[in-house]
Amino acid sequence: MDLRFIQPTLRQLDTLGGELLACGFFEDERPMHGMAGLVDWRMAARVSRHIEAGAVTGAAGEVVMMPGRPRLPFEKLVLFGLGTRALFDEQRLSEVLARMLSTFSMLKVRMAVVERPGRHTGQVDAVRAVDLLMEACLAHEDQDVWTLVEVVHDQKRIAQHLAEERRRKRAR
Repeated sequence: MDLRFIQPTLRQLDTLGGELLACGFFEDERPMHGMAGLVDWRMAARVSRHIEAGAVTGAAGEVVMMPGRPRLPFEKLVLFGLGTRALFDEQRLSEVLARMLSTFSMLKVRMAVVERPGRHTGQVDAVRAVDLLMEACLAHEDQDVWTLVEVVHDQKRIAQHLAEERRRKRAR
């Protein structure tokens, strides 16, 4: 899988567009933060209205798909429930990443824009999260490109880490 990066702003999302935007949200965090909060704002609180109606909760394991257009430059918006914020850890992140990969496979999506689940909390380090993503991808070779939503500092850290990993593998 090839990883690319964009910054976590609506302006950056608008420059991309594409088939699918994926982000996660916690069941006990209102208003939503991270990309889910920005997307909800852009969609005139459409996600929040579904939450208020009880149709969407953010519970661990929940997957919700809705149309992104015309307010977003993506055909599909897929929201992944992260459970409670206090229980979010590497294990939960791995579960969500596996669910994302399975969902994308079922939808036949090979390229996606994805916010790293729980990115805004800092509970799982960005580099460690990408290692977990790469481990999860071993079982899902049908993914070509993910554009990760990351702040510049973490983009640089991740890119440096991936370059070092490639060098280690070549040296073996």
